[in-house]
Amino acid sequence: MSSPESPPSRISGILNLLLKLIVSGGLLAYLVIQTDLSTFTAAVRDADIRLFAVATGFFVLSNVLGAGQWYLLLRAQNLAVSVGQAVVFYWVGVFFNNVLLGNIGGDALRIYNIRRLTGSTGGGAAATVMDRFIGLFSTCLLALSAWALIAEVRFVGLITVLGPVWLALAIVMAAGLSRRFGRNLQRLADRLLPERGARIFADMHESVFVYREKKHLLALAWVVSLGVQFSRILVYFTAGLAVGLEMSTLPYFIGFQPLAAVIASLPISIGGLGVREGVLVELFGRVGIIESQAFALSLLGYAAGIAASLFGGIAFIFRRVQPASEGD
Repeated sequence: MSSPESPPSRISGILNLLLKLIVSGGLLAYLVIQTDLSTFTAAVRDADIRLFAVATGFFVLSNVLGAGQWYLLLRAQNLAVSVGQAVVFYWVGVFFNNVLLGNIGGDALRIYNIRRLTGSTGGGAAATVMDRFIGLFSTCLLALSAWALIAEVRFVGLITVLGPVWLALAIVMAAGLSRRFGRNLQRLADRLLPERGARIFADMHESVFVYREKKHLLALAWVVSLGVQFSRILVYFTAGLAVGLEMSTLPYFIGFQPLAAVIASLPISIGGLGVREGVLVELFGRVGIIESQAFALSLLGYAAGIAASLFGGIAFIFRRVQPASEGD
């Protein structure tokens, strides 16, 4: 039985939550003050509900593809997980990430469910980390591709933020799958970490190293990941269409939404709320889109994600964690 959370730990958690609330609330309040409320209200009120439904559908599609990507990575670990179980666990994780007050709580729950199902912590953790890693790599690649093709999105922010992140991810991926680098890193962990920490690191690296022999699977997971991330872009693009933007704005969404997603993923706010809106308002303002429309499309895109994530809440209530051979 785990020991109860200590008072200092509870206080730290409360303070962390308060700081995130302050950041999200402060940024949203600032955007409200800076925005023409009458124009913003009209944009939301007159938004095409059918296009909002399509935006929600794109988020559903991204979840289905994302669950497929995670399933491939889980199977590479030889974990007995069915497609149906992967979909349920993945969707529950998205629900906890998007709806509840946290950024990575859903990932921890995914790993926990895999451990309950298979008894393996390292395999589930490695698949989930790799899932996040590939997703971020694809996000950066799509945005940088837009920057390379469309002159209007050649802003310093795209290069100074996404360029180094993408390059670092490529280097870390190559290093993580290298035997020599892994041995050197393990020796460093043995010296710097306590015995239990070094053992956990060794198990984790061994699980990640499995993918060295699964290059075709990694390539397939990456292709699926591009579909996941492009579907997320289409969520916000369709939300933009719902508030009156033109079809020709798609390249801007390819360039802007990934940058906003990367910055919003930093654990400084509640689900990126406020941070994402601030980034999108700033970037779209540079190409002549008024603040009220950019603010409205960002909130509608977020709302579409929340609506699609509610399926995960239902799945969480009715899910059954049992061996794949007994499941669906």
